[in-house]
Amino acid sequence: MGIQKYVKPLAAVIFSLVLSGCAQHVMRDVAASGMVGFSNDYASPWFLASEDTDVMCGMGEGLSAMTYPMGPNADALIPMLSLAAGTCADERSKEQELRYIRAMRRNDTETAQDARTMQKRWLALAAKRQYFGYLAGVRAWGEPGAACPELGDRNDQMSYLMGLLLGVQSFQSDFALGGSMVPTDTVAKVMAGMTCLESDDFWGLPAAVLSMTDIMLAGAGGDTVALEIGYAKLDRASDVGEREGVRMVQALQAALYSMQGNQALTKQVIRDHVASKKEVPPSAQFKLMDEMSTRTIKLISDKLWTQATGQRTPYGKLGTFWDDKVALDSALDIDDLL
Repeated sequence: MGIQKYVKPLAAVIFSLVLSGCAQHVMRDVAASGMVGFSNDYASPWFLASEDTDVMCGMGEGLSAMTYPMGPNADALIPMLSLAAGTCADERSKEQELRYIRAMRRNDTETAQDARTMQKRWLALAAKRQYFGYLAGVRAWGEPGAACPELGDRNDQMSYLMGLLLGVQSFQSDFALGGSMVPTDTVAKVMAGMTCLESDDFWGLPAAVLSMTDIMLAGAGGDTVALEIGYAKLDRASDVGEREGVRMVQALQAALYSMQGNQALTKQVIRDHVASKKEVPPSAQFKLMDEMSTRTIKLISDKLWTQATGQRTPYGKLGTFWDDKVALDSALDIDDLL
């Protein structure tokens, strides 16, 4: 009788909790923590070791609706998904840029205008996705630029790094559209946050991001000494990534030189990348990161080729160019159409 008198009230309390918003939040948080744990232990290692870069787009866009509503316990997982989804949108904007270039070569202004419109739409979506992922990283690890966060393991460090990269990417995408969404101090915060990571543990990437900022500031100020130091630091960071088989810094180098309009250096980085891929195999653990670097470099090569010839880099010819003797003899072979 003593125990029974508590049974009904306890059951009523449990029932009311199950139906209450509080219980729903508890269930959501438990599910989110389980999702992050499963991702850290199984999904992310498989994903990062994959060489199928299209899986990245599918995962980033497909899992967002299931992950983003899961609340603060899922914030550490969001940067990886946002980086993937943002990259997809950014690549589609670059495809529209190629369409714009081809149309301008034909003096087809209507198609060119339409391509430019679509390029901006995809770029706006990329900026939105990238900034969303950056903010999730801020919620998970704190505002970069303050005290360095306590990062428990490699998974936490990767999440933090991806969040910082999204901050830079979102600023670049937004700036290209006129800069209406991403605060101007985002890059400064990201640069401070990068100092919390050991660069050599991440393929030279943190040092590369910092040196690129130094290069842009030195270039704007006309400081040739600082400019040389910045390029030397960037080269050293690239060497680290090459040795590790994760050549993300080379992709940053190619993007920087392309943005500066230095075609000779852009071509050289692309050639170096192809040669490095033959000499040093991609990291088995982070093969996806290396393949994404190649994918980015291929898009930069495609732009160079399209500006010069109206077509993207011919199949199997990455690292060669239209003005190479070999390229002229074989790259533009009409048999490629068959």
